[in-house]
Amino acid sequence: MFSEAGISVSLRVRDGAVAAVLIRSTRMVQAARLFAKRPPTEVLHLLPTVFSLCGTAQAVTGLNAMEKAAAITASPAQKAARTLLVLAETVTEHSLTIARDWPALAGGQPRLDHAKRIRGALAGLRGTLYPQGDWLSPGGGTLTADCGRICAAIDQARQAITQLMGHDIDELVLPIAFQAWLERDPTHLPGLVQAKGWAGIGAAPFLPMPEMGPPDLAARMATDRDGQYLARPDCAGRVFETGSLAHWSWHPLISDLMDRFGAGLLPRLAARLVALAEGLREMEELVRDLKPEPACSLPGLSGEGLTLTEAARGLLAHRVVLNDGKISQYQILAPTEWNFHPEGPLVRALHGLPADPDLEWKVRLLINALDPCVACAITLE
Repeated sequence: MFSEAGISVSLRVRDGAVAAVLIRSTRMVQAARLFAKRPPTEVLHLLPTVFSLCGTAQAVTGLNAMEKAAAITASPAQKAARTLLVLAETVTEHSLTIARDWPALAGGQPRLDHAKRIRGALAGLRGTLYPQGDWLSPGGGTLTADCGRICAAIDQARQAITQLMGHDIDELVLPIAFQAWLERDPTHLPGLVQAKGWAGIGAAPFLPMPEMGPPDLAARMATDRDGQYLARPDCAGRVFETGSLAHWSWHPLISDLMDRFGAGLLPRLAARLVALAEGLREMEELVRDLKPEPACSLPGLSGEGLTLTEAARGLLAHRVVLNDGKISQYQILAPTEWNFHPEGPLVRALHGLPADPDLEWKVRLLINALDPCVACAITLE
């Protein structure tokens, strides 16, 4: 329905270093306007098909926004089931990057067999939780709680991740174990980055996204008539970074690495591993909050709702205005618009990099660490 287009990054080199970074985006950030005048149920089923990546997070964020607009409160079990599905998608996305992109960036062969096993283990969770397929029903669908099957799926994913990493993921994110892993095998991407002395490349002033989002987010989205804020968001002139590094900067491993290397490349790679470990742990905890529930039947209502979801690539925001059961306004602010902002974290990371023979390689590494949701082209001028 919509083309996700792409991003181009142009670097201008002067006096042996990157002097300027120009980012151009052709992403259709206002595409959600086409949801206007449609019924909420139609839009909810369009969301996971419209967006090629993070479709579950998009759909759940939209569902939560519509419930908030209609003053509907989902039960704790429904909230747990939705969070479980978003985390399953997040674990799958991070695993795919580690299995597909990390070996390629290190000069090796992708390990897609591991990624397929992880995806296969978690792909059936939606049908297990909502066998009638009504997971996007406002108020909640027909929820089951087959905890045995759900725990078995998570355990299968954990085993496949252990095979992929060659190490238990929970142990791997302990500072001592992580350092030993780097030194033991310098062929994987984090080990290669350390061996080449690139752990701190891209370190720049770090502006992490606040946990609850920018304090002015609701007002800025509500008054964004021309879509300029959605295309280039900021908060009082500051462009925050969102994603694994921002969300997990408090974690002992990430805190230790950032003390040594700032917001550099190695802490960014490690943050993805932390997101993977913490995602699995939280999924296992959420199983305890599940219980069988019937579907809700609700009338069309009116109101305004803004909700946030921590998706695989960072903080995702949906705002919806309902009028007599129809959508009158719909807005989406994705993590990519923060991280690939013309004055955002990628620009800060790339500015001043030495223009050595490995420059393009380093740029690709930093772009992958920030993880855009569309293709990204690089030009050196």
